[in-house]
Amino acid sequence: MHRKSLLRLLGGLVLTLLLAVPALAVEYEVPVVTGEHWTKSTPQERKAFLVGAATIIELEQEVQGDTPPKKTTIDVWCKGLAPYSFDQMVTAIDQWYAANPDKVTRPVVEVMWYELAKGKAGKS
Repeated sequence: MHRKSLLRLLGGLVLTLLLAVPALAVEYEVPVVTGEHWTKSTPQERKAFLVGAATIIELEQEVQGDTPPKKTTIDVWCKGLAPYSFDQMVTAIDQWYAANPDKVTRPVVEVMWYELAKGKAGKS
């Protein structure tokens, strides 16, 4: 499947879920994927997680348009993750959890933000 087609499909699925969940409950918690989940998942599941995250970032970038609000993380996400392929992100996150087994409860999105995106965003 072509990457853009896959991103559009996953984006549609994520958007559907995001729109359906608030309708089902007034108060809810968003599930957090931690290193425990990550290390127990298959390589395909890890890549699917990253494709979903990239789709959300892309969706937010599209919604913000040419004039994003002053307090946004989208530029850092986009610039910081741009040097990586999905496979490279999987490897980097795998390596981080392997090097930090005592931090397996840290959310994957935090690893993506602090260890991948923020570090690369300023080095363009």
